Formats: sequence, structure tokens, C-alpha cells
Amino acid sequence: MSPLTKPRGLLAAASGLACVLALTACGSQSSPAAAPEQSATVSITDAQDRTVEVPTNPETVVATDWSVIRTLTGLGIEVDAVPTPNGSLPADLERYSSDDVTKIGSLFELDYEKINELEPDLVIVGSRSGTPEVVAELTKITPNVIDMSARFDQAEDQVTETEERVVQLGTIFGKQAEATRQMTEVKDGIAAAKQKATQAQTKAMVVQVSGGKASAYGPSSRFGLVYAQSGFGFADTGAPIDDEGSHGEEVTSEFFTKYNPGTIFVLDRGKVVGEDGAPALQVLNNDLVKATDASKNNKLVEIEGFSWYLASAAPASLQQMVADVNSAL
Repeated sequence: MSPLTKPRGLLAAASGLACVLALTACGSQSSPAAAPEQSATVSITDAQDRTVEVPTNPETVVATDWSVIRTLTGLGIEVDAVPTPNGSLPADLERYSSDDVTKIGSLFELDYEKINELEPDLVIVGSRSGTPEVVAELTKITPNVIDMSARFDQAEDQVTETEERVVQLGTIFGKQAEATRQMTEVKDGIAAAKQKATQAQTKAMVVQVSGGKASAYGPSSRFGLVYAQSGFGFADTGAPIDDEGSHGEEVTSEFFTKYNPGTIFVLDRGKVVGEDGAPALQVLNNDLVKATDASKNNKLVEIEGFSWYLASAAPASLQQMVADVNSAL
């Protein structure tokens, strides 16, 4: 692991300086390099309620989840091995598409042999790879395995749970203050967008297009942050959408005219996962959708799929969500 900003040697230097200033019994240890940097650990309670003592500033870091990778990248920490991307990556993560970066399988099927060859100091899983079974396999390689999934039953808890994981990751790498600052900025952005959404009094609908078909998502879905009072606070259309599972409820074009949303947020799943097919907005380009208030008022907005679908628990992703929502206000 190569931090992009703060060299590891500075940690030892800071430790030695603190020793001198506190006038403690440092004795003849005049060199800051004598500080036992490698033995430093931090206690992390992860998403599976496991408490793990992980090394601070670990050398070789493997991450299997894009929210984790994006969070660390935003904190100036470079990850040594990542999953193979299915589609294109956003600009801040583009370097992980390079063949020079070690790939450790897919989001759904990790290459444990490759991970073992790396002899990682820390493995961080999350979301699709954040299961007890995956953790059990990885702990055969190293005990330093943590699940940093931001799990929540209610959309109202999404930002709080994300903040907890982001700050924990910051703590491991000596970036806790920066992690807290980024999440404060995110919360301020969400609050400002919510104020505008509340004033607009528009009803919103979130639609995912995949394989030429549209599915709608309601307040209790994976995209519930659009409606949550701790989120963007849009009113929903009142449509009886089945929010069970993660795939929404498949709908016809008549559905749009019946419930007439004032804003439609559209996610093109095929674009996110690298599948061929007609673009989402093209699929929705028909007379029935055009009859909605959203279409008439130019409030049919395609949202950035990587942030909303693959890496929703990272500060940069939440900032992108704020930008997408603001574009509809």
C-alpha cells in the first residue's frame, strides 16, 4: 500500500516528537525511527459485528468493494489489488482499470489464490463480497480481514451508516479528521438539496432500466435516500411499488402516466455493468413517458450509475448523488 499523501515515516517522526514534548521517559531513544510503528493496531468492529485488531497504515491492502476503494482513494490511499471492473470506472478510479493493478477476481467470485500470493497486511470486503462465507475463506489467508459494508434496514440510516464506515477507514490510515470533514461536506450538500426539493414540492420516481425493461423503486428500496427525510426528501408518487429485494418492480409505460411523477431519476444498469443494450433514456422515449410532468418540464434525469448502484457508500459517490439531484431542481 502506497499512501498518496502522507509517507509512513512521518508517523514515526510524529511519535518521537510527541515523546520529547511530553517530557516522558524516552531515555536515550533519540531517533524517532525507534518507535514501534509496525506493532501499532486499531480495534475495528465491522459490519458482521466482529472486532478485529488491524494494523494501522498497512503496507499491502486488498479491497473487494468499490465503495471501500473509492473511499480510500478519496483519502489519498492507494489500494494494491481490486476486483476486475465490469464497466468503465469514473475518473477518480480510472487507474484501477490498468493492467498494472493486480486484479483479484470479480465482485461475486474472488480469486483467493491470487489474494494469498499478495500476502496482504489487510483485506477489506464489503457489499456483495461482505458475507460470513467470504470472510471465513479470507481469514485462512490473514486474520486481518474486515467487512466495511454500510448496511441499513431503513433509508433514513444510510448516511449515518456510511459515515461510520468512512471514519473507521480513515482511522486505520491516520485520516480520521479528513474522513469526518468529507462526510460533513456530504451531509451539508444533502441538506441543501433537500431544502430545494421540499420547496419545489415535486413528486419523484426512481427508475432503473436493464435489458430494455424499466423497474420502479420506492421509499423503502435501495434508492430510498431520494425520499428519506435524512436524505433528499422528495415526495413519492404514491404508486404501490413492491420494494422487496433489490431489483425494484417492473413497470410498463402506462405506469408513468398513471402516477405522473414530476421528476424521474433514471439509472442505466446496463451501462454500469458493461452490458449491451439500448440506452435507458432511449428505452423511455415514448409518448406515454413524454406525457408526464417530468418529461414536459425537462426533469427526466439520468443519474450516474456507478455512484448510485455499485459504490453508494463513499463520500465521492454521495457527492455525485447530490449533483444528480441538484440537476433536477
